Amino acid sequence: MRNKILVTGATGTIGSFLIDNLRKKNVDFVTLVRDASKVEKLEKNGIQTVVGDLGDETSLISAMKDVGSIFLLSTTSPQSPELQGNVVKAAKAKGIKHIVKIAARGSSVDADFNIGRWHGITEKEIMGSGIPYTFIHAHSFMQNLFFDAGSIENENAIYSSQGDGRIPMVDARDIASVAADVLTEPGHEGKTYVLTGPEAISYYDIAREFSRLLGREISYIAQSAEDGYNAMLASGMPNWLVDDMTLLNKRYARNEAADVSPDVEIVTGRKPIALHQFLKDFKNRFN
Repeated sequence: MRNKILVTGATGTIGSFLIDNLRKKNVDFVTLVRDASKVEKLEKNGIQTVVGDLGDETSLISAMKDVGSIFLLSTTSPQSPELQGNVVKAAKAKGIKHIVKIAARGSSVDADFNIGRWHGITEKEIMGSGIPYTFIHAHSFMQNLFFDAGSIENENAIYSSQGDGRIPMVDARDIASVAADVLTEPGHEGKTYVLTGPEAISYYDIAREFSRLLGREISYIAQSAEDGYNAMLASGMPNWLVDDMTLLNKRYARNEAADVSPDVEIVTGRKPIALHQFLKDFKNRFN
């Protein structure tokens, strides 16, 4: 019976939380891994795995044995449309009944940033395939604040070029909860859900929450767009990603992405996780 869920991107942030949710739901799923050396470790933790490569459509068709639905997530890169497109082609060949794809807020073929456009290309291919789909468009992750742990520890400061703009960051655990419900419950086909946190927050708000959490003053250092650009380049980020983040940060600084969506609550029946709860839950990641 074709009722398994194939999970791609299972070792990433969202994928790891999704696996936890699927296990709690006691549903049949299998994770796709490219590196055969990871199979033993995953299976020791009770996670069924199958080896496949997004660059190899034949291996993907083989990996879809007994699979009815697919959670589609992969590392974002200029190759993403081709690699995820291979999944779509294999899914069509195997008669898959539902694809749930993670994308970025604002994704479309006409998006003015690379990540959104690449996601949009794949979404268009999915819609053209005739396979029932659900698209999940997530805002900026709260988990991205983990990258600020070093400056918090060493300088009691966080840096951003978002000025005093506000955005409704979303906890990746909420994204995974929505994905788990969409994969296991009827009625989500053909829909696009935009996922945000419960309120739009600025980096000044974030610094205040860190100060409360850690019991010492954490400052927000507002960078210029140029300083932010140079800092990202110096960190080793690829040029295309630096360009995207610079464009998005300018947009965030103008409060052009501050709208709060009700979709987490619509799907899960509960309010999304707030920043203070996220920081409390992951306090051990910050010093």
